[in-house]
Amino acid sequence: MKVLEKDLKKGYLKILPEDQDDLWALYNIIKPLDRVTATTTRDVKHGEISSSRRIPMTLTIEVRTLEFQPFTERLRIRGVVVEGPERYGVKGHYHTLNIDPGKPLVIWKEKWGRNELEIISRFTSRKQKVLLAAFDYDEAAIAMLTEQGIRLLEDFASNIPGKREPALFQKGLEKYLSSIAEKIFNYINKFQVDIVVIASPGDLQRRVARIIKEKKQVNIITDTVSIGGQGGIRELLRRDSVREAIKEINIIKAQRILDEFHKYLSKNPDMVAYGIDDVEYAVKHNAVDKLLVSEELLRVYDEEARRRVSSILDEAYRRRAEIIIVPHNSDVGLEVEGLGGIVALLRYPLKKPLNN
Repeated sequence: MKVLEKDLKKGYLKILPEDQDDLWALYNIIKPLDRVTATTTRDVKHGEISSSRRIPMTLTIEVRTLEFQPFTERLRIRGVVVEGPERYGVKGHYHTLNIDPGKPLVIWKEKWGRNELEIISRFTSRKQKVLLAAFDYDEAAIAMLTEQGIRLLEDFASNIPGKREPALFQKGLEKYLSSIAEKIFNYINKFQVDIVVIASPGDLQRRVARIIKEKKQVNIITDTVSIGGQGGIRELLRRDSVREAIKEINIIKAQRILDEFHKYLSKNPDMVAYGIDDVEYAVKHNAVDKLLVSEELLRVYDEEARRRVSSILDEAYRRRAEIIIVPHNSDVGLEVEGLGGIVALLRYPLKKPLNN
């Protein structure tokens, strides 16, 4: 993400999203009643006849709803047109802006929250790109680890002949491992990957790593998992060695915070808070150290509740708490939503009225 222009006194930022993670960040920043300016096209009728054609124009809309499907390349922002070419009579009508990577937009707010500006700052820094692969003798999966969670790229069967015919088995295995290495190599180049994490039972992962390194010098971490495929990917993310290597990815940070939250919840519940009331109380007492909030909580339809959540996050940020927004479609996000949409680790034990 790039910030092309910035004037907080006038209340706007001009932003260029560069990838789908940036679109997800914008989805969590833009709120109903904000205004967004972007180039678009709109059907315009000509004269008395019913025919129309799409005309390019720049519109500013007052936001009503947003739509973003995880791992897609488009953010849809729907609202009422408040500024546009007078000759087309579009003011007051609904319009949807389609925002893609590489398409700039201007976001206008009455007041930018500290947490919203922190999200912008974090996403303007270069994001670490991590490729994951888990495979065994039966199946393989390759995935990208993003701010939105795990994006599955491929999931396929090995098709290796049975071990009753050793020669055919070995030939099939070599072909299978070479195929995995080739796919990984192609994704490294396509996504400009920084780290590749390869895992399997036994030493299959090391054989694949050797094939890749013969073609390209890249940071490869190898580890063991009990199974291949998507189950192996999930198992891989629980390995401490892997978590340490990719600890800067927010979804990994969030999982570690949630694990710590559950430990405290069972052994020392005064060291955690969850739900809006309890977390708000903890923030006001400067007790919050780390905070997870579900993206769904940022999108509540009730304006008063939305402002309350925004106020909690701004105050937590002002008091130097670490804040991570967790995506709805992730395992972490679903757990956080089940705990009221927001959870916190505390700096010190805090007694009631927490967790009543």
